[in-house]
Formats: sequence, C-alpha cells, structure tokens
Amino acid sequence: MVRLLQPKHMVQAVNALHWRNSVEFHKLLKDNGDFSICFNSEQVLPQKISVEKMVKMLPRHLIAVVMTPNKDGKSRYILCGIRLLQTLCDLTPRNAKLEQVLLDDVKLSAQMIDLVILVIIALGRNRKESCNSNKESLLEATLVASCLHLFHGFISPNSQDLVLVLLAHPRVDVFIDSAFGAVLNVVISLKAKLLYRQTDSPKKLGASSVEEVNFHCQQAEAALQFLHSLCQHKPFRERVAKNKELCGKGGVLRLAQSILSLAITPEFVGATVTIASTSRMKAKVLSILQHLFEAESVSFLDEVANAGNLHLAKTVASEVLKLLRLGLSKASMATASPDYPMGFVLLNAMRLADVLTDDSNFRSFFTEHFSMVLSAVFCLSHGDFLSMLCSSDLSSREDDANVDYDLFKSAGWILSVFSPSGQSVTPQFKLSLQNNLTMSSYAHQRTSLFIKMIANLHCFVPNVCQEQDRNRFIQNVMSGLRKDPSSILIKMLPGSSYTPVAQRGTGVCRNLGSLLRHAESLIPSSLNEEDFLLLRVFCDQLQPLIHSEFEESQVQMKDIEGRGGNLSGKLKELLNLNNEEASEDCDVRVEGVMTKQGVNEEIDTVERLKESDADASNLETSGSDTSSNRGKGLVEEGELVQNMSKRFKGSASGEVKEDEKSETFLVFEKQKKKRKRSIMNADQMGMIEKALAEEPDLQRNSASRQLWADKISQKGSEVITSSQLKNWLNNRKAKLARANKQTGPAHDNNSSGDLPESPGDENTWQQKPSTPIKDQTATETPKTGESLMRSSSSSEEGIKQGQQVRLMDERGDEIGKGMVLRTDGEWYGLSLETRQICVVDVMELSESYDGNKKMIPYGSDDVGRTFTEANSRFGVMRVAWDVNKLQY
Repeated sequence: MVRLLQPKHMVQAVNALHWRNSVEFHKLLKDNGDFSICFNSEQVLPQKISVEKMVKMLPRHLIAVVMTPNKDGKSRYILCGIRLLQTLCDLTPRNAKLEQVLLDDVKLSAQMIDLVILVIIALGRNRKESCNSNKESLLEATLVASCLHLFHGFISPNSQDLVLVLLAHPRVDVFIDSAFGAVLNVVISLKAKLLYRQTDSPKKLGASSVEEVNFHCQQAEAALQFLHSLCQHKPFRERVAKNKELCGKGGVLRLAQSILSLAITPEFVGATVTIASTSRMKAKVLSILQHLFEAESVSFLDEVANAGNLHLAKTVASEVLKLLRLGLSKASMATASPDYPMGFVLLNAMRLADVLTDDSNFRSFFTEHFSMVLSAVFCLSHGDFLSMLCSSDLSSREDDANVDYDLFKSAGWILSVFSPSGQSVTPQFKLSLQNNLTMSSYAHQRTSLFIKMIANLHCFVPNVCQEQDRNRFIQNVMSGLRKDPSSILIKMLPGSSYTPVAQRGTGVCRNLGSLLRHAESLIPSSLNEEDFLLLRVFCDQLQPLIHSEFEESQVQMKDIEGRGGNLSGKLKELLNLNNEEASEDCDVRVEGVMTKQGVNEEIDTVERLKESDADASNLETSGSDTSSNRGKGLVEEGELVQNMSKRFKGSASGEVKEDEKSETFLVFEKQKKKRKRSIMNADQMGMIEKALAEEPDLQRNSASRQLWADKISQKGSEVITSSQLKNWLNNRKAKLARANKQTGPAHDNNSSGDLPESPGDENTWQQKPSTPIKDQTATETPKTGESLMRSSSSSEEGIKQGQQVRLMDERGDEIGKGMVLRTDGEWYGLSLETRQICVVDVMELSESYDGNKKMIPYGSDDVGRTFTEANSRFGVMRVAWDVNKLQY
C-alpha cells in the first residue's frame, strides 16, 4: 500500500533515492508498473512511495527546509534534494508520465524556480570575508553551482530561454544580486584556501588535498560560467547594469577583483586542472565586465563613480594591466598550446582595456602605466614583434572551453565526504572547446585591440581631456623606451628577444613601420579607419622623437611603411611643418595631436586615396588652409627623404632659412609629381620573376594571371587584381625593351614594373650589362669571388639585383639556387658592401640539404637561423650570403 507523504516520509525518500542515477531510477520504475518505487530506509522493511506524489511535494518540501532555522545537516539535505530533482529531470525524456507531471505542470515549475531562487538568496545574502571549514566550504560551493545548473534541468539547456523566464520573475533583481554574491562567497573561500596552502610545506600537501582544491575550483568555475552565459544576452546584462545594489555598490567589481587576484602557488604548479580552471574564470569575468561596461541603458562606470566606489574599479583596472603585461610577455614566446584550455585571458583583457582607455575615469591611469608596456613591446626584436602583432599565423594562441558540469557527480562526491564510508573518486568534468575564432581571426583581433588602445590614449578630445594631457601619452612612451624592457614586461623572455640599446632607435621605428603596414591590411574587417589614422599620427610623432633621443640623425631614416604614411619625422622637422611652427598659408600642415574632427577629415582623405591608384603620394585635401590636419595624407617615400636630407646636410641644427624652405617645398612638389608608386613589394616581385621563368607568356594567360594575382596579394598589404598585374607585366616588358634598345641585351635585373620618370630612377639600367647567363655557362667557367661585388654607382661588372645565382658552401658544393635581392646598403645591421655580402632569395634547395637543420650564415633572431626559419620570417628563404660563394 502506498504511504501518505508526510514530511518524515519525504526525508526518508530523499535520503534513500538521491544516490540513484537516472538509469537505476528508470529500472525501479519499470519494476513497479503503478508509477511507484520501492526503497530501503533505516527501517527494516522496504518502503514504497508514489513517484507522482513525491514529485509534486518535493519542491514545497525543500522550500520549507530552506525557510527553517539553520541546523546541522541542513545544507547537505538540501543538496540531496537538488540532486534528486536533477535525476528526475534527466529521466523525463524516457518517461512520458514523469515528463507530464514534472515539466508540464506550470505551478510545479514555478515552485522549482522559487526553490532555486530562495537557496541562492540564502547562500548569497551575507558577503564573506573568511571561509568556513574545508568540508563546509566545499559543500557550499557545490550547492551554489548545483542550484544554478538545476535551471538547465527543468527549464532549458539554452541560456536564452533561461533569460526570458528569469526576467519575467518578480524577484529577478534579488536573484541577480544574490547569485553574484553567492559566487563571490565561493571564490573568497577558494582564495583563502589557496592562500592557506602557501604556508604549508609541499610535502604536507597530499593527493587528496590537491584534489579538493581542484574540485572547489571547478565548482566556482561552473557557477561563474552560468552567470557568464546569461550575461551574453543583452536583456539580462542590461538588467544587471541597472541593479544599483550589485553595480553601484560594487558587487560585480568585488567578484571580478577576487577572481583576477587568484594566484596559484608553487605547490600547485603541477595541478593543471586548477591552473587552467582559474585562468578560464579570469577570462569569463573579464568578458562579463566588458559587457556590463558597454551597457546601453546606463553607464556602469558612472553608477560606480556616483556611489563612491571608483576605487574598486581602479583596483580591477590594475589587475587588468597585470594580465596585459603577462599576456603580452607570453604572446611573444613561441610556446606550444597547453593540454587544458586557459581561456581568452589576454584577448578579453585587451577588450576590457579598450573600453577603459576610452573612459575619462581611467585614461590617466592607462596613460601612465600601459604606455610603459607599449614601450617594452616596441623594443622587442623585429622577428618577435612580427610574430606577435604582424602575423596571421601565430606559433601559439589562447583556447577557450566550457565545463560540461555534472550535477549528479558533483553532489555525490561532496556528500560522500560526509558519509561514514568515506569519499569517492574526485569527478573530473569534460571540457567542451569554445573556439569560434580561427587562428587568423584571433591574431587580427589581438592586433586591432592593441591598435585601438594606442588610438584611445593618443586621441585628444578638447572638451574631455585636460590641456596638460595633450602630449602626455607619447612622452610616457618615450620615457619607457629609455628603460630596460625586461623590467617592464614579465621576466620570462631571453635577453635576445629585445633590440640592443645601440640599435633601439632603428629597431623601434622598424617595428612601428611593420605595425602600420599590417594595420592597413586589417581595414575594414578588423580595424576601422579612424583608429588606423590615429595610429599613423602616433607613429609620425614618435619617430622623430626616437631619432632625436637615440642620436641617430646620421643614420638613414627608415620609412614608416603603409598606404598614406606621412613624411618621416626628420623631413617634417627640416621643412618646419609641425604644430605651431607651420604657417597658416602653407599647403602642408600637420597638427601635433590628432583630434576627432581631424580624424573625420583624414577619413575623407583616405577615401580619395583609395580612388587614386595611379599615384598614392599625390594626396590633396580640400577646404580652407586653416584645417588642422590638412595634407596629413602625404605619402612618405624613402628616396625622397634621402634626397631632401642631402639638401639640408649643411645645417647642423636642422634649421633652414625661409627662402630655402620655399625652394625645398617646390622641389618636393616637383618630385611628388614625378614619383610613381610600385604596387608590389620585393617579395611579390621575386615571386613573379620566378613565375615568369617557368611561364614566359604569363601576361597572356588570364587564368594563370588571376592565380598569381591571388598568390602575391597574400604577401603584401594590398589586394592586387589581375588587371593590375597585367599592367605591371606590360610595364616590365616595355622597360626591358627600352633597356635593350639603349644598351643591348640585359638581364631582368630589375623587377620593378613601373616605368621610371627620371634618369635617377634608371641608374640600374644604364649599367653595362654582363654576358647573359646561358652564354656564360656555355663558354666560360662560372665567376666567383669578391670581384663580383658590384658598387651601386660605378662598377660595370658583377652580381646585380635580380640576377639568378647558385649558392655554394665552404667545400664548393651547391646548396641551392636563388635570385639576388640586394647588393648594397645595410640589411639587419650588416653593411653589404663593406663585408662583401649579398641578400639572396633562395628559390630552390638542393635535395641533400634539410631546410630545418641547415644553418645559414649571418643568422639571428630577426632573420632566422635556418632556411626554414628565414622562410617563416619573410615568406621566402631570404638569406645573406658571401659573394665569393655565389656563382652565376
């Protein structure tokens, strides 16, 4: 006979049945066809209970237990009831009658919602500053996570459905405040436990102790993961942002500060589960903060400031800065991905920093501290800088994951700890990867966020920023460049990862140029033009300061690469075009600091730049001469800088007379009209030269031409169309014909497809050509030795740019074949003419040589130390080679 369900019967049923999983429960129901179940209780005889009556009474029974005064075993019993409810919910897909009773009854569903909310309110009502005993803190952590995840069992596994149900509940605001408070209590007890372990000897930390910490950490992550899933939806996070108790009084910020300050002690270094779990928690709380800070209905940070809790926000900002330092230090290291996903810590920290650097309350803080981090990043060696910020194929990346939380296993483990039989094996939850970002998308987002922070800090808004802050950011960056970068970033990088002090000026400028060129390629998919223009102004201002600081005025100025790059800082100083020194009637004027109004004018300029593919340096701005940013779009050209620098060699101070400046400006305008922009860089031209050797009729084959246009577009900052490639090939053919007419047959030793407009551009073609390669190989022995080194100005014979050569080793054996890229000037600190060296693009290695193992001469971290590393740096095996070991 089925018993009446009195409270004592419910207690017996809960204590006996919560140990049964859904499979066992289903078998018991099948054994009893009357929808009842038999169980063993403390009494001698087995008990029988109606499942329908138990299900309808269980939520009200547990609510009554929650409302009773605290007593021993209360939390454990509630967890037993929650576990039994989860088992019944898991069973509903297999049992139609149970599904009808449990899930289709609206009144019963409302009671279950009330139960979870009441438990969370009880757990989150009081903010803790210390933890209970070890077992009690584990029990509380499990109860918080289990209650929150029970929502998935009886409402929906979809967080969007949960948001709709919760927002319709009359006590939703109390629930939100209590839920964040309950998770905060769990984190506080976890943090205290980790701090306590610091005082223990590693020998005292047994396996069970580490397992308990891992379990506690997983419960905290599961609870936070639930809140994070709700905050992904705009209606919920807008409701959270409006909660004055939670936001204004700093509840969310306290939770964030507690999680971000979690530290793993040396004793737990081997506990991969704990390390990865705490890292993912940091990534999720950063994401929650970002969503709340960007709420549209209310200004989260203004609410915090009005409540007098801005100091909490600044504490969180300080933790974010630490994560940026650590993340950027790791990002420049070629480390393998961990076995356990660590979450998007760096990416989310940069997203949050993007918001904070654009807020007036935090601008000064990041201007003072993040500028130091920027300086250290700019001091990285060129190879490390490229791999961190200018690459689409990173050596390592962050991976994100969610915990597949198992309520039944979690509750069972902690309840077994309190049982006389002792604890069972600690459950290990599965991780479901959440990598919805490709490698290139991740890399581009990281770079664009880096640029956005620079743009935010460098942008001067007169109505918001104070006048004394106008140049503060760039001054702080310069101050950071004077310091040891290893003292700014986390000390985990070898000394060779940074540019030596003697080469810091050129190294930083080179990194700036690479960043600017790469940034241009991210428009508009990952970066907007406004941020790109602010980055360009930052680079234009910083470069002359760097050269002045590091006394490199004697060194050839390196152009900041990229479409629309400005005149180098040195030329601007010589022309006296910067800031107040520029006269109002001058046709070229550059404001010292970019403003929002100036950015809008610059966007118009760049739009016109896009439309003009014939001459990228011929930019004109419309409007009155008093425009604060007029002429900022002038393209920086390396040869022009060199020519203009020669004109001012006589002035040691760099100042020029007014008539000289006028004359110089006219020369500049004349040169500007003569210059033509090459649509391809050296790497791209080398690829086309190789293609022409295999397919001489490339320009007539439209399909092949389109294929090569797509290939070379991947090696540059601009997309090159098939028609552009055809025009380039036509220009190249015309140039070869003209050179052949003037001087006789010539090698294809100049890959430029742009017709020169002045004799100065044709100096290579006016050289006396050497005998063609095919004739040499037929009639002469190959020429080698230092006599082959050609001076760029006078020598009539020798190795020339674009020439096909064979690379030989010390024994005279052939290593490979390639094409000469450079024969004079400097290349990564090597004086080519002085040391009798050429830069060669190796197109083919001999079969007997392994590119991964074969060391190259003059190898370094910048250019690589093997042929394979060189290929990864430049996209082609570009190496420096002694001319006496080249044959042609």
